[in-house]
Amino acid sequence: MPRKYPPGYIMPGISHALDCHDQPIEVIPIADLHIGDPHADMSIIKSLIDGVRENPNRYTVLCGDLMNTAIIGSKSDTYGETLRPSEQLERCADLLEPIKDKILAIVPGNHEERISRTAGSDMTRLLARELGLLNVYSDTTALVFVRFGREYRHCTPLTYTLYIAHGHGGGRRPGGKINALQEMSSIIDADIYIMGHTHQPAILEQASYRVVPQRHVAVRRQQVYVNTASSLTYGGYGRRGGYQPASNRYPVITLHDKEHMITATL
Repeated sequence: MPRKYPPGYIMPGISHALDCHDQPIEVIPIADLHIGDPHADMSIIKSLIDGVRENPNRYTVLCGDLMNTAIIGSKSDTYGETLRPSEQLERCADLLEPIKDKILAIVPGNHEERISRTAGSDMTRLLARELGLLNVYSDTTALVFVRFGREYRHCTPLTYTLYIAHGHGGGRRPGGKINALQEMSSIIDADIYIMGHTHQPAILEQASYRVVPQRHVAVRRQQVYVNTASSLTYGGYGRRGGYQPASNRYPVITLHDKEHMITATL
């Protein structure tokens, strides 16, 4: 009989068993497209999606603020939007349709949550439903297990764990944004932590020791922290508020297929 746990004791995960074709797997975290904002660069968005579609070993996680969804009272200019919220949802679904089988997880951002709070409609859930991906949708954060390949010493499949959130805060300086990213490891033990929101692409790698009680040892492990980019060109409330322009280069996370190793590049 399966063990019963009290409510809130378990954080559910999303599991994927992938065919890696005897090659490493790449994951591109896509967030902050802000479709509907006049400063959203559609060439960047299409290039990201094409890169996932054309590479059989490339996947993505969607980390929120895919749609701009400006409303009265928000920082974004409601009347300057290029698409209404419903049209933003349709455009986003059309763009992502060709790669829907390569989306490992979907979480909302604060821009989509504007509509949830004011109108009760979860735009990200509607997007996931439109794509037939409710099984990889989470309304908060997502814990993802990716299993593939063969470890060369023991010939057993490799499993990587990714903890994904849209993110929050971080301040104006890069240090504050990195601090917000690192705080994710105080919530859960994972291999890779992914966040968006700050529009500041960044990669940080650290090492720690994981306790293995059954063996009475601690084993060295690698942790990689990734803050992803934005499709926005400089302008709008960012320029009005004096925020520094950010790079539009989205990080690529590589999960190796013959040993448990992670590399990330911009």
